[in-house]
Amino acid sequence: MEDLRTQLEELKKRLEALEESIDPVDEVMLSIKMRLKKKLESLPELDEEKAARTLKALANPDRIRILKMLSERPMGFKEIKEALGVESPTVSHHLKLLVKTRMVRKGDKYEISPDGRLFLRLLEIITALEEVEE
Repeated sequence: MEDLRTQLEELKKRLEALEESIDPVDEVMLSIKMRLKKKLESLPELDEEKAARTLKALANPDRIRILKMLSERPMGFKEIKEALGVESPTVSHHLKLLVKTRMVRKGDKYEISPDGRLFLRLLEIITALEEVEE
């Protein structure tokens, strides 16, 4: 029995050492991979019209800036408005679309959703591939 406990303690130490050696970037990528795999298993058939509307709603530099800001920390409406340097109705419109597309959640402050984080990561990957000409 004592031998079994010793082996168990040794395994725990190895696991702790392994967890400490995981790069935070790898950890994020593993998390994204797991979420993507889970979502892909339950995805409905692609609705091209809905996909195009969603991409069109998100295809705005200010909305992407909002997502980037919220990926750093939750922010209030006024903070977002000041950081963007645009009028309140414009910020309100951007936030409404981001909430509608489920990229942002609204509570006491606005915060990015897991879908919003994934979308930002996909944008980073897409823009790293090659510059696109219209």
